[in-house]
Amino acid sequence: MNITVIGTINKDLILPFRDLPIESFGGIFYDVSVLSRLLDPEKDRIVPVSYIGEDIATNFQAIVSKMPHVAQEGLIPIPEKNHKVILEYSTPEKRLERSLFPFPPLSWAQIEPHVAGADMIIVNLICGWDLDFDAFTKLSDLAYDRLYLDVHYLLMGRDELGRRIPEKPPGAAEWLNRSKFVQMNADEYALLAAGSRNEVDFFQRHCREDQVLLLTRGREGVLAVYRREEMVAQRHFPGLRVPRIIDTTGCGDAFGAGFVVEYLQSGSLAAAAAYANRVAAAKLTLRGTTEMDKLPEAMRQVATLNPS
Repeated sequence: MNITVIGTINKDLILPFRDLPIESFGGIFYDVSVLSRLLDPEKDRIVPVSYIGEDIATNFQAIVSKMPHVAQEGLIPIPEKNHKVILEYSTPEKRLERSLFPFPPLSWAQIEPHVAGADMIIVNLICGWDLDFDAFTKLSDLAYDRLYLDVHYLLMGRDELGRRIPEKPPGAAEWLNRSKFVQMNADEYALLAAGSRNEVDFFQRHCREDQVLLLTRGREGVLAVYRREEMVAQRHFPGLRVPRIIDTTGCGDAFGAGFVVEYLQSGSLAAAAAYANRVAAAKLTLRGTTEMDKLPEAMRQVATLNPS
């Protein structure tokens, strides 16, 4: 299978709750790293589409060169510092975040070459301005049925010091019905759902009949909302136990990557959500993207702790 991932590759400094700092590449590199561990390097292909700053280009390309199924033609060198994110956790899940050296949005001309051959396209709004709305609209017109949107920081503003602040920009809802699959977390849902009575009402207001809405809720698990036999249905996937929570950064990205892999293989919404839930839980036990080689073993440990 061929999977394209569109967004921003970050240079991350993570300050975990009561633990040592972590420096690693982040943003859509979480998607790419997870996909690289779940897919077959001889049969599958992953194409990240992102700017790459000159300060990380050599190091990043050296890392990616060790991933034989990760293509580099979607990486766009830019003669400035790479986007940097500082994440400081006050609890294992709550954090303050700063965004430094932001990139400009990707254009349709930069995205289009990596769309036609993709079995699925993940758009992960790491910054919120990763691509412009016109480019996303064209992408939707061409590949709606193959499009997975992680709303993520579309719903975060940025102040003059780079601090990220919850904020619903004008037109945010216009992004929601342009991809087959839409993922958001509980905080993002709360910002978008003002005026909706519940998740079913929200789905009826903002989503197409054939869409799938995935609400990730941390320890509470995941809620899938979709239409079945003329009715809007919900299915809850409980949170999973893990040996120890090490780093919550990138768990939503891991969920999206896991969902896409299983859905492409089985075509089952239930199987994809359950599998993605396990991938995200396993990521909780790993530091940044630097320990992603341990993901398969971490997933086995999660499965042992949570027998079906």
